[in-house]
Amino acid sequence: MSAAGGPRARVWDLLVAAAARRGSPTVSPQDVCRACVDDLAVAGVALVGVSPRGRQLLAATDDGTRAVEEWHQATGRGPAVDATEGRTVVVEAARTEPDAAFAVAAARAGVGALAAVPVRVGTTVVGVLTLVRGTPGPFAEDTLAAAAAYADAAGAVLLDGPEHGDGAAPAALEAGEDTGVADPDQAVVLQAVGMVAAQLGVDVDEARRRMGAYAGERGTTLGEVARAVVTRRLRMGPGSGR
Repeated sequence: MSAAGGPRARVWDLLVAAAARRGSPTVSPQDVCRACVDDLAVAGVALVGVSPRGRQLLAATDDGTRAVEEWHQATGRGPAVDATEGRTVVVEAARTEPDAAFAVAAARAGVGALAAVPVRVGTTVVGVLTLVRGTPGPFAEDTLAAAAAYADAAGAVLLDGPEHGDGAAPAALEAGEDTGVADPDQAVVLQAVGMVAAQLGVDVDEARRRMGAYAGERGTTLGEVARAVVTRRLRMGPGSGR
C-alpha cells in the first residue's frame, strides 16, 4: 500500500479516481465508501456524520451495512456509537456480542465482524467510518491502518458538514472564523488538494505542488489558496487559465 506521499496520498488518489468516474471534480461520502470497500475487500462500508444535533448516515455501500448503521442511529448504542469517543472499535464476532440486541441486528444484516473508525477534523470527531465483513474474525493490521487513512480523508470530505451536501462552503470557512477545531487549515488544504487533483487530472503530490506555486506567484499562503478552492472562489483546471 505504499505510494509517493504515503498512504494518505494513495487514498486521495483512489478517492479522486472514484469521483472522476462519476464525472465530479469533488469527492463525496459515497466515493469514500465505494473506494474503501473496493480497496480493502470488505463486505461493506458506511460513513456517518456526527454533530451536536445527532448522527446522520451519509453513505453506505450495501443494504446490510446500512441496516446496521440505522440500528446504531435508532438505539444510540453499539460499536459505531462507541467510536465517537475517539477510539477504533473492533468487533470480531458480531453475532456473539454481549449486547443481545446488537447481535440480533448484526445477524439479520449478515454482519460477522465490524470495525468502527472515528473520523476527525483536527481533534474533533465529526463522523465514523464503519467496515463490515460477512464472516467473524480479526481485521488485519494493514486493513485497519488503511481504514484510518480513509477516515482521515473522510474528515476533509466532511469538513463542510452533513448540512452542506450541495457542496456549499460552511459560513465559518467563508468568513474565516475560528471553527473550534485544532489546525483547521490542515483539513482545508487536504480537501483542496483532492479537489485540485481532480480538476487538473494529476496526483495529489502534483496538485499540492501547483497550489504552492500558485500561492508563491501571488504572494499568499497555501492555506488561503486552499480556502479559495474549497469555497469555490478558485478553480484550477481546463479553461481556468491556471
